[in-house]
Amino acid sequence: MRVLGQGLTAIGRHGPALLVLSLLLGGAVAPLATAAYQVLPLSAFLLTLGSFLTAALAPPEKGLGWRRILLVLAWVGLGVPLLAAAIVLPLHLDPALQAGVLLSVLAPPVGSAAAIAVILGLQPRLALIASLALTLVAPLSMPAFATVLGVNVSIDMVHLAWRLALIIGLAATLAQMARHWRSKVQAVLPDQSAAAGVAVIGLVIVGLAMMSGIRAYWAADPDAFGLFIAAAIGVNLGAGLVGALLFSSWGTKDGFTVGLVSGNRNVTLAWAAAGSTPPMATEAYVAACVLPVLALPLAIKSVLAVRAQLIHVIGRQKPVQQLRVMCVASSVNATSTASPER
Repeated sequence: MRVLGQGLTAIGRHGPALLVLSLLLGGAVAPLATAAYQVLPLSAFLLTLGSFLTAALAPPEKGLGWRRILLVLAWVGLGVPLLAAAIVLPLHLDPALQAGVLLSVLAPPVGSAAAIAVILGLQPRLALIASLALTLVAPLSMPAFATVLGVNVSIDMVHLAWRLALIIGLAATLAQMARHWRSKVQAVLPDQSAAAGVAVIGLVIVGLAMMSGIRAYWAADPDAFGLFIAAAIGVNLGAGLVGALLFSSWGTKDGFTVGLVSGNRNVTLAWAAAGSTPPMATEAYVAACVLPVLALPLAIKSVLAVRAQLIHVIGRQKPVQQLRVMCVASSVNATSTASPER
């Protein structure tokens, strides 16, 4: 059991790199992508369970009250889709591409948001609440928003609603049991990184499985799909940056957590809800959205690491600079004192 716990911890700590690796392997090894696609339903449970476990093991988050939660839910659930529609609709894009962009932002945040938050050093409980609440209302909110915004895709969430409730309910129950009997599962879940490792395994399955379709779209029209990838990255980063800036007054961690759940959407849920009805361009764009969701955590973690290193270096240099200033001041005072009066 201890070996399993150590393995999960290692997976959690190296999660961002493993997610990128899953994309590369899925694109290079077709049988591996096909095998992962067969167990894709399992991934939804694993990443949800990992997020619940991560949040359960997280320390209390200061200032996390109902007012903040409602503001975050309003922004992520209403603000982001409306902002995206206000930008996209006047551009008069191809209807299929426009539907793909809007469909991607109508989806709730990724189920693994809390686990990714831990990996990036953010606030897992805030991420879990945003993801969980908006996922539970998705069977109602996604079709309603699609109708209001004129998304020409039939969204059927009825057949997914009971699966979502089952996955969330079972994951929440197991996480509560693990928290209650913490001493008994200590060897398997020694820390938050191990809990995040459970979600990373689910995300790796998603990365491997989705590359099968992505490879097909790329082969069919590489120029168009390359444009879709660029647009998906832009939407993800744009929503994330706006969210982080809007909530920056709450502090760096809270602001970046809101940015995380603003940009990283559960596009696989949107894909499943659309079924076989969307045009190929819509499916291709939604598939392209998986790439930034899985690849950006590594880039963000690298940026945060460089930022922390710079702060550390600057913090070490300040005392040295202050000492130099004090030495110079002392020398000047000594010289002034030693100079004869005229």
